[in-house]
Amino acid sequence: MLAVVLWSMAALTLITGGIVARINNTLNQAYSMREFAQLDQDMMATEQTLLYMLSARPHNPAGVDLAAGSVESDSAANPFESGDADQQYGPTLRMDGSWYSGVGQVGFALQDAGASFSLLEPRRENWLRLMELLEVSPTEADRWYDQFMDYQDRDNLTRLNGAEEEDYRERGMVPPSNRFPVTPFEILNVPIAREHPDIADRIIRSSTIGTGTSSNLNTSPPLMLELVHYLSRSEAQMVTSERGSNVLSSLSQASAEFGVLFQGGEFESLWQPSGNIRIMLGDRQGRHKRWIEVKFTATANGAPWVIEYSHPVPINQRKQEPAKTNAFGLPTTPETAPRANDWPYYSAFFPEQLPLD
Repeated sequence: MLAVVLWSMAALTLITGGIVARINNTLNQAYSMREFAQLDQDMMATEQTLLYMLSARPHNPAGVDLAAGSVESDSAANPFESGDADQQYGPTLRMDGSWYSGVGQVGFALQDAGASFSLLEPRRENWLRLMELLEVSPTEADRWYDQFMDYQDRDNLTRLNGAEEEDYRERGMVPPSNRFPVTPFEILNVPIAREHPDIADRIIRSSTIGTGTSSNLNTSPPLMLELVHYLSRSEAQMVTSERGSNVLSSLSQASAEFGVLFQGGEFESLWQPSGNIRIMLGDRQGRHKRWIEVKFTATANGAPWVIEYSHPVPINQRKQEPAKTNAFGLPTTPETAPRANDWPYYSAFFPEQLPLD
C-alpha cells in the first residue's frame, strides 16, 4: 500500500512539473510576443514621426535642422550652391548613417541616398573605380559589371562576362528581372554576388536605386568620398568620423578643417541633402529590421513623399549602448541656434548617437 502511495505521489509530481513547465513556456512565449508587438509599434511610431519631421522641417547641408525657423538661409533651396562658410546652422539630425534613439526601444539612422552610389545603369568607369576601391581585381570587376547590367537590361543577350536567364537556370537561381532594381538588395540576386557576399554587402550599404553618385561631404559614406574626391581609405574614415561636430559648406572649408586635399568633384558635390532619404530602423541592440527609402517630392495627388521601397533586413547582432535622449523630445520653443562649432555635440536638441561598434 505504501509503495502505491509513493508511486502515486511521484507520478503526480511529474505531472505537476510538466504542467508547470508548459505554463512557464507559454508565459515566456506570451512575454516574447508582447515585446515583439511593442517593438513593432515603436518602429511604426518612429517611422511615421520621421516621415513628418523630414517633410516638415527645413534641411541644412548635413540633415534636418532641429531648430527650424530660428536660422535663416538664403541659399538653402539651391543644392548646387556651396553657400557661405560662415553660415550659422542649428542642431542637426544628421543624414550620414549615425544611429539615434527613437520611440521606445527603437534605434534609427538616416542616410542621404542621393549622396551614395547609384545602381541605375552605372557608368562603367565609375563601377570599375568602385571595384578598385573595394580591392576587386579588374577581371572580377568586369564580371560584376556585365552580370549586373545583364540583370537590369531588357534584352536576353549575354554580355562577354555576363549572365542571362539560361545561366541562372543552370545555377538553380531565379532568372534576372530585366528591369531596373527596386532595392539595392537586388544585387544579391546576381550570381557573382553569391561568391562574394562581403563585397555585395559593402555595395548595398553605400548605394541607392535612385539618382546618385554625387558627394555631400556632410552625409556621404566613406566609399563615396574615396570615389569622388580621391581620398585614401584612412582619410575618408577620418572625415566621416570627425565631421559630426560641424556642418561643411565648401570644399575649401573641408580642406582647412581636416587638412586633406579634396580633389575634383566640384560638379559632383551637393550642399543640400537630396530628396531621397534612406531610413534604417532597428532595435537598440543594433539589429536592423527594415530599410525604407523615401523620395520627398510633391506628387500629382498631393502626397508629400513616395516610399520607394520598404525592405526587411537580416538581423545582425551588434553591441550598442542605448541612447539617453529621445530623438523626438525636442523643446517647443528653441532658442536661436549658435554657430555649429559652438553648440555641444550632445545638446538638448541633438539626440545622442548609438555607437556603431
